[in-house]
Amino acid sequence: MGSLCRWQVLRVVFASGVRAVAWVSVLKDFLLLSAALAIGIGVPYIHFGGISPMFAALVHAKPDHLIMPGATKNLGHAWYVSTVLLTSLGFYMWPQAFGSSFTAKSGNILRRNAVIMPLYGITLPLIFFVGFAAILVVPGLSNGDLSLLTVVRKTFPAWFLGVIGGAGALTAMVPAAIQILTAATLFAKNLYRPIFAPNMTDQQVARLAKTMVLVITAVGLYFAIYSSTTLVSLLLLGYAGVTQFFPGVVLGLYSRRVTMAGVLSGMVVGVATVAFLMLSKRDPFIGLNAGFIALCLNFAVTGAISLLRPIEVSGFEEPLPRSVAQ
Repeated sequence: MGSLCRWQVLRVVFASGVRAVAWVSVLKDFLLLSAALAIGIGVPYIHFGGISPMFAALVHAKPDHLIMPGATKNLGHAWYVSTVLLTSLGFYMWPQAFGSSFTAKSGNILRRNAVIMPLYGITLPLIFFVGFAAILVVPGLSNGDLSLLTVVRKTFPAWFLGVIGGAGALTAMVPAAIQILTAATLFAKNLYRPIFAPNMTDQQVARLAKTMVLVITAVGLYFAIYSSTTLVSLLLLGYAGVTQFFPGVVLGLYSRRVTMAGVLSGMVVGVATVAFLMLSKRDPFIGLNAGFIALCLNFAVTGAISLLRPIEVSGFEEPLPRSVAQ
């Protein structure tokens, strides 16, 4: 399934770019919402007679899964709160979020999407219900990433499993396609051309970006097949890194005191802290998410260096008042 999704992503991105991703996203959202409602409500009622009976059975059989730190032993309330804060602050820091924003027809489209997007959070409890049910329906499951498909296979007919698999494939393809396209474009335009080939034309940059789509897809496919890390762990690791953009983006928007040296220094300290704590297996650190610790250091370094250096004069002028402009 993972290999098939990767090759479909490669074909769609290479042939059509972000426009095809947008249309696929429409179908993906319809299937995702329908599937979440069907399995989130159907699984508890089919196996336990309802959501409340499911939790009652879980309390009796596996009470550790309903408290903190529970079965994890070290992921307590402080880690949970710091992780929620980290992922909330980093939600719009992913580069593909900026890339897809450029395709919007107007600023009103972006504002409308920002209002509607949190409604997708309604589906999360439904998916959690399936995860709780999997603890009892498929006990001893070694690969937690397969819990949803395994529960669906044991609960619904084969054709419905195909629908869920198709919805899951589309759900993976849309963000993966945007991520691959953004990474390839950033490499070609923001790294390779300025550093190695300043005289590259836009057509050459586009060809290099398409080549990098192949390379990035191959690397992602390798890790999808051979990595033993769970999807949730990879996602949290990604958030720990990408949220280090947050101080520079937010402080740069709202304060003229922030300097480039401060932002870059803060990001270096933040990313280095994440790498050290993760590689040394010190996550959580003092009970908190390692990425949140790095973000706090990032803020401190960015603020300190920005205050110590003189204010950098911007090349942009303040807009004229409307009365003067007229």
